[in-house]
Amino acid sequence: MINPFALPIVCLHSSGAGGKQWRRLQADAGAAGLPGRWHTPDLIGHGGRAGWPDGQRGDLRIEANDVLAGLNLPPDQPLHLVGHSYGGATALQLALLHPQRVRALTLYEPVAFGVLPALGENLPEWREAQQVAADVAAALDRGDLDQAARGFVGYWQGRDVWPELDEGQRARLAEPMPTIRRHFEALGDARWSDAELDTLRMPVRLICGSATRASAKRVAQTLVTRLPRVELLMLEGAGHMAPIAEAERVNPLIVEHLRKLLLQRAG
Repeated sequence: MINPFALPIVCLHSSGAGGKQWRRLQADAGAAGLPGRWHTPDLIGHGGRAGWPDGQRGDLRIEANDVLAGLNLPPDQPLHLVGHSYGGATALQLALLHPQRVRALTLYEPVAFGVLPALGENLPEWREAQQVAADVAAALDRGDLDQAARGFVGYWQGRDVWPELDEGQRARLAEPMPTIRRHFEALGDARWSDAELDTLRMPVRLICGSATRASAKRVAQTLVTRLPRVELLMLEGAGHMAPIAEAERVNPLIVEHLRKLLLQRAG
């Protein structure tokens, strides 16, 4: 019998976080009797890694191939992908580049904003995402990393939390903002066609919070109509940062999906 846990599980974090985001998931999976070969890489510009080169536009294809190269796995090694927010969009891009290697995707609100313009350039949710990106870029152009971070974090939290943070927390959030600017570029540019998304024949579990931002919810709703084998789970009352803030609610949904897929493969 094939070892059900032989396939690597690659977890990709959200903007401004890092591979450490997934420690709780690994612990919860282990406690649930689901060990695995876990890979939780830091994306470009996170966890002490150098950021994007000056003048280079963000690109999900570069990010995805960087992830794959950093895993140091055999070139034909199949993978399970888990992703949150920007990490979820990167996981989708990795699957598009290497569909033969990706066995399944488990994603919490992948912010693949590039799927929205096909619904209309004046779509409110697309304009909303563009405005957040523009506000971050404008603050960075003024050299104001704190304001860039304040707007970015406030958007995803649904309120201005900056006054509640100490200086150390503010500094940690402000530091990756030039990289997060590249994230918005990459996300907006990834305008995947129906034909491209139709190549993703692996099972996809898409989790979305009912209290998230309109832009993220609309991306999830759009992907459900365009991916061949997708299920959408709505998590009542949860926001965009639930994989971190409410891991006790999100992680069982990820573990359940992984368990089902891994044991199916072993059977």
